[in-house]
Formats: sequence, C-alpha cells, structure tokens
Amino acid sequence: MGRPRRVRGVPGWHLRPWPKRSKLCGEASSINLPNMRFALLGADSESLQLAEAAVATGHKIAWHGDLGKYAASTGLALTGDRAEQWEDLLDEETADAVIVGRGAASEAFRAQQVQELVRLGRPVLATFPLVGSVLAYFEIDMARLESSAGVQHYNPLVQWAEAADAAMWASNGHPALGRVEQIVCTRLLAERTHANVLWHFARDVELLGLLAGRLNRIGAHAGAAREIPDYSALSAQLLGISEIPVRWAVEPPSAAEGLTLTWICQSGRATVSFDSADQLAEIHEGDAGGPSLRVAGEAPATAAVRRFVASLSASAASASTWSSALRAMELTDSIEISLRRGRMIDVHDRQLTEQLAFKGTMEALG
Repeated sequence: MGRPRRVRGVPGWHLRPWPKRSKLCGEASSINLPNMRFALLGADSESLQLAEAAVATGHKIAWHGDLGKYAASTGLALTGDRAEQWEDLLDEETADAVIVGRGAASEAFRAQQVQELVRLGRPVLATFPLVGSVLAYFEIDMARLESSAGVQHYNPLVQWAEAADAAMWASNGHPALGRVEQIVCTRLLAERTHANVLWHFARDVELLGLLAGRLNRIGAHAGAAREIPDYSALSAQLLGISEIPVRWAVEPPSAAEGLTLTWICQSGRATVSFDSADQLAEIHEGDAGGPSLRVAGEAPATAAVRRFVASLSASAASASTWSSALRAMELTDSIEISLRRGRMIDVHDRQLTEQLAFKGTMEALG
C-alpha cells in the first residue's frame, strides 16, 4: 500500500492510502521498469505532457513527427519532423511504443494511422478524444482484439488516485454522508461550440461511468437555433447499473474553466473540482465555502506513462483501456440521437447506433 494522505475535514479521504489499482487505469507499479524508446506522432498539449513524462521517468523519444506549432513549446529539444516517414513506426526497430496526439493531420488520416499501428501489434498510448468519430474507435478496437496490441488512452480525469475508492460510494454509500442519491457534474467552458462541448463530454462521461457504474441510458437536452440544436447549453441525464441519477451540464465560467463533480448524499455533499487542464484541484465536504484542500500528487501524465509501461512490461494486453474510451464515445455519439428523438434512449454495448451504421454503410459504398 502507498503512504496515507490526511485530508482535513473530508470524510472518506481521511488517512486513506494511495490505491495500487484503478478500475480503468490498470496496475500502478513501483518496481523497476525497463527504459523504452517512444515515438511521438502528432502533437497536442497532452501528447507533449506524455512525452515529457516519459523522458522524466527515464525513457527516450526516439522518433517524432507532426509537431507543428508545438515543436518550439516543448522542453524536449526535438528538431526536424519525420511526419512524412510515419510508416517507419510500423517497424518495431524504430520505437518500442508510440504516443499519438492530434497534430495537424486530418482526423480520418490519424485514425487510419492508429488502426494500422494497432493492426500490426504496435503499442499505442493516445490522447483522448483523439478523433470525434465513434466508428474509428470501433475499427481500432477490432484491430486491437485481433492483434492483442497494448492500446491505452490518456484521460487525466480518470488518473485521479482516489477514483477507485469513490467508485465504491455508488454501491456502499459515502463513509460519512450515507447513501448517494444523485451525482451532478458541471463543466464550466468558455468556448461552447458543438465540437468542444462533445470533446469535453466524452472525457467527463468516462469518469462518470467509473464513479456511477456502467452507464447505459442517456437523455440529452439543448436549446434550438433555427431548428439546429444549440450545444452551448447542452445537458444530459444518465442512468446505469447503479440506478443513481447522473446529471451533466455545460455552463459558461464565472471565473476559471474546469469541472465540478458533486455527490448529493443522504446527509450532505462531497465535491471534487478539476482545473481547466482536467487535473484534480480541490476536494471538500459541504457547500461552497466549506472545508477544502488543494491537492498535490503525481502528475496524471506521469501516472499514465507508468501504467502504460508497466502493462507492456508484464505483457498485459488485458490492461488495455481502449474499451473504456470506446464506451465514452458511444455515449457521446448517442447525444444527437437522443436530441432528435426527444427522449432518453438505451445505449447497448458495442451495438452500432443508427448514425454509426449509416456512416459505416456510406464508407463501404465509397
């Protein structure tokens, strides 16, 4: 067990040790792991964090391409760009594993690259959401199942160390506040465009699925502008196996952007807040102004790299997190259908939605 962490005034976190395992994050390991050669394909703010974390933990960036405007902002002193030679990554002699970010490539091309890497068994650690098409996640997952490649994704929200403990509250109740009656998630976002709202929803709903149990029903609500849904005020009601109502909504920030997650319990509230980079900021009990603690711990990118390397070292293909990413994208893809039907809909595991089936048909005809 890790060292205990005292959180003043917050029942449920008081003298609670760092857990060694998260339901989504696989094993965290303190054993000595081999140094690895990473490739960095496509830069975004989080793929660079992963690359920097890899170097800080003793690994090497052996290849890089499609860094674009981010090349000058990284402290890794990477020169040149080999994006045109990306097929070199299909050869395991080039690098041991590939960190993949958005970069300047089209979403379709980036998804094709990842699918080809996974099909050939190359280990991949991708930022999330990497692309917006749920069909791409299905195709990559099919390739993963065929090749048994180690494929993981990076969502800093689910790297929260105590998430595994908080996930038990749905079934066992909060240790001090009793039965959980509902979970409320508010995303404060300045740029509330269609694409940006869905991008953040996919990350948030993965965390909600961890905390509330597998979610399989969704009902979305949005404003309407000329009969087109206005996602700037999108909200969603979700239900899952725990039958605890979950509410998610996007709102403009009064100050800083971020995420606030609140468990409304039988005798009070427990709240966790994340900053604009989706890293854990504060936890407290009670309404705003109650006892709180600003949290410091291992950076989420560092934890993700350690988890990824540990799973590859142990040849633990079962530690892949891609199915969780796919599940989050399925729920995200279902928002449009729910809005069109004007009611809650069921989201079945690995079952093509109407929109996804149409996209697949059109691609096959193409």
